[in-house]
Amino acid sequence: MTDNFLRDLADDGLYLPPIKLHSLEKIRRHNYYASLFATGMKESWPQLAYVGLYSGAGRARVEPSGEIVETTAMSVMRLASPFTKYVFVDNDPRCIEALRQRVAAVPGTLDVSVLEGDVNEIVPLVRGALPRYSRTKGLLSFCFVDPFAADLRFDVIRALSSFRMDFLILLMLGWDARVNFLRYYRDHSSSRIAELIDCPTWRDEYERAGDRNVVRFLLGKFDEAMVRLGYLHPRPRHYHQVTAAGMGVLQYILVLYSKHALALKFWDGALRASSRQLDFGLE
Repeated sequence: MTDNFLRDLADDGLYLPPIKLHSLEKIRRHNYYASLFATGMKESWPQLAYVGLYSGAGRARVEPSGEIVETTAMSVMRLASPFTKYVFVDNDPRCIEALRQRVAAVPGTLDVSVLEGDVNEIVPLVRGALPRYSRTKGLLSFCFVDPFAADLRFDVIRALSSFRMDFLILLMLGWDARVNFLRYYRDHSSSRIAELIDCPTWRDEYERAGDRNVVRFLLGKFDEAMVRLGYLHPRPRHYHQVTAAGMGVLQYILVLYSKHALALKFWDGALRASSRQLDFGLE
């Protein structure tokens, strides 16, 4: 089997945040799409930028096995057709320090910016780190949004969407949004859901909807917000649901948003491929 990220690594002495077994599936799908994106677009765009929001430390320890694996921030730098610019953002200083040291050890001369701070607060720094572009030197970007909770503000997506940018977004609609839904619904001082789905009147709309499926409602409202920005509405097959290993309990949904049909075809490929068929051109 040719895997698409390094596994069972030796401990390099740097920080290793814990992840669950189901996170490996997320890494595989991300890597497959990132490889197709970079390879398919390199001839058409002189500048290809990758943005990793909530990037982590680049490596993690899988619970409960203890296996050390490479996560998206490191594997995306090993693509056979690399991006011309990488921007990573995380709010955990332990992750930032470990990622900076791991990035420094990567062979070659990749252009990488590692930013410490709350994703919701430092979007101007992210925008400033992206390359300048013009009609003669175009820029196409891919942003992976990988939060641990439903605390992403849609304003982040809105601000970055002014660039030509695709988004692969992990929506925490199982863990957090669904589990804590009643608390968010009853606490009118909480703006978490409103800021996530860009809908300050979501409580009233949920009441009027009649459908009490929380995940379906929130996903639909998020899709509507993306469509308002000009992104294509995903089809049902484009929602990749990830459940807790061995439990069947929904954890999150991975969704690809793009303004171009070709990107959705790439995502179709990532979703159709089984883990034993993935070969991502990683060096």
